[in-house]
Amino acid sequence: MLIVLALSFTCNALAQSDTIEIMLNEVTLSAHRNYSAISGSITSGLKIDARIMDNYPKLFGYTDPLRYLQSLPGISTNSESNGGLHVQGCENYHNQFLLSGVPVYGSSHFSGLFSTFNQDHFPDVTFSNVTKSSFLGGQLSLEPVDTIPHTLSGTATLGLISAQFNIVTPLTDNTALSLSARRTFINTFYGNLLQFNGNPLRYGFTDANLTFLYKPDSYNTFDINMFYSHDRGECNYADYKMDLGADWGNASAAARWRHQKGRWSTSTSVFMSGFMLDGHIYQETAKGLMPAHTIHYGIKSDNRLAHDIRLNAALSYYDILPQAPSVSTNKAGTAVQDSQQAFEADLYLDKCFALGHSFSLTPSLLTSAYSEAAGYRYLNLDPAINLQYNLFRYGVITLDAGIRHQYLAQTGMTDCGLPIEFWVAAGRYFKPQESLFTTLTYEKSFLDEKYSLTVQAYAHRLHNQIEYTGFLVDLLTRPYRLENNIHISSGYNYGASVMLARQAGKLTGWISYSYGRSLREGDGISYPKLFPSSHERQHELNAVINYSTGRYEFGGSFVAASGNPYTPARNLYFISNRVIIQYDEFNSGQLNPYIRLDLSATYHLKSHGRYRHSVNLSLYNATAHSNETMGYIKVDEDEMSFKYHMACFIIPVMPSISYNCHF
Repeated sequence: MLIVLALSFTCNALAQSDTIEIMLNEVTLSAHRNYSAISGSITSGLKIDARIMDNYPKLFGYTDPLRYLQSLPGISTNSESNGGLHVQGCENYHNQFLLSGVPVYGSSHFSGLFSTFNQDHFPDVTFSNVTKSSFLGGQLSLEPVDTIPHTLSGTATLGLISAQFNIVTPLTDNTALSLSARRTFINTFYGNLLQFNGNPLRYGFTDANLTFLYKPDSYNTFDINMFYSHDRGECNYADYKMDLGADWGNASAAARWRHQKGRWSTSTSVFMSGFMLDGHIYQETAKGLMPAHTIHYGIKSDNRLAHDIRLNAALSYYDILPQAPSVSTNKAGTAVQDSQQAFEADLYLDKCFALGHSFSLTPSLLTSAYSEAAGYRYLNLDPAINLQYNLFRYGVITLDAGIRHQYLAQTGMTDCGLPIEFWVAAGRYFKPQESLFTTLTYEKSFLDEKYSLTVQAYAHRLHNQIEYTGFLVDLLTRPYRLENNIHISSGYNYGASVMLARQAGKLTGWISYSYGRSLREGDGISYPKLFPSSHERQHELNAVINYSTGRYEFGGSFVAASGNPYTPARNLYFISNRVIIQYDEFNSGQLNPYIRLDLSATYHLKSHGRYRHSVNLSLYNATAHSNETMGYIKVDEDEMSFKYHMACFIIPVMPSISYNCHF
């Protein structure tokens, strides 16, 4: 943007005899347009504009906000078979995921190829590494369109592995409807390439979103939101003569009223959110079923009052069935898994105080009361502070510290190629999880705000953390009791990260490096005295780059990270034609480094009025690097021997072409 002003004026004094003339030469004012889709800060909250992010590098024709969050400092993800956001060394389930203000549990699409949610339906995404509710990690919130359009509009994408659309239409002058859906057909074109360590893998999913919007006036908004997803995966393990399959998905519905006038605003929702998992395993004559579900009914109200006071309240009822295996040949000693019913009430309060021109202080208090039907009751007071020191042109320093408790945990087998994980409520299996945390962040923009620098250090002291210690084969060969397959421990998370970003000009992107440890404490007998958590990545380097010129856009993303810990096998036995495995110390091994490069090129075709369309070419895993996911036992029954080696989720270079249109 370039503005040229030629200014001249004459000032006449009160005395007519005195005349002062001031002539200004030509003055040039310039500024750089910010092309970054991510604004705000990691501490106060990041806002992602999905409409701008549509110009970022695409994978299979679309951009995924969660995928770019994973490349930011202090945030990491796992392998293709175990995705998610790990904020400052915490588990993925420590984060709260909100769709239109409704919590969603266990929603993920396998392999990291697909966005967890349809980004076309949710143009506004916000993320914070501290929650205002009973979760130990960050908070990711996705919001649909909240304005009444004048005409029908939408987007559609058709590619080789998936198709999706979003339509927004006005119904009357003050009502509108937004409808979105996605479906994958990856098996059609890439079925022969999709493998887990040489074993054929089949996968597909469908999801849909619906939003009804009513705005009677400029102060009030009513909306109804619905979400549905269904995933199915199957894998045949020839070495174990075993078939594994799973169906999982979500269903949620909510009604919400929002009111804003002046500095006062409120948002009140009534909702239901459910997660279902139905896993099965077959091995010769043995048959195992693994059903689980989580259903959450709730009402919540978020309020911003005068004098910078925030007051939030929530009441929740949970009906949870942890994994309840039923094995046809292994009944003796296998416990019947009962469902859990629990209540939770939360009250959150904070206020921002300005301390002079440079300092601001925001103390907060989260009060939570929890009761499980089996007789377990807990009351927790979680204070926290946010202290910010503004150095103006020298940057901003922010300190966050506090305590958080969490009453729901997700655990299960992530070593089998499919995400067979389930939720458990605090009470009979574990006490509420606890985190004492502190984060120090420095942020600065420079060179006319074309560049930004972020440096962050963090530390967490954790209690009552869950590590799942069971293995897939054991489910068929040993009596199963949930309490015997989880390890409760305390631990530490600590680390530091740095990010340099270019956020203006034709060339934008960022590069970040993170170092972190996520350690858990054992008893020194069954478990090491100190061992890494299953998702730990000590080192992670991320880079995202995008170059836009005219109708062409080129970009890519790169990640190089330490391998995750795993538990290697020590001995293997054949007993009654079954495989019995003896394992080494828990998480005493480490996979090879994880490396992946994705490339993207987009050509924007000529527009016709409101109709815009483009063609995208993308390369997934352009270097064809085989990334390990777990240790694997190769069985040779003829020789009565086995060989232990690393298993890979094998997707070679996967090219894709897609067509995208906006109208």
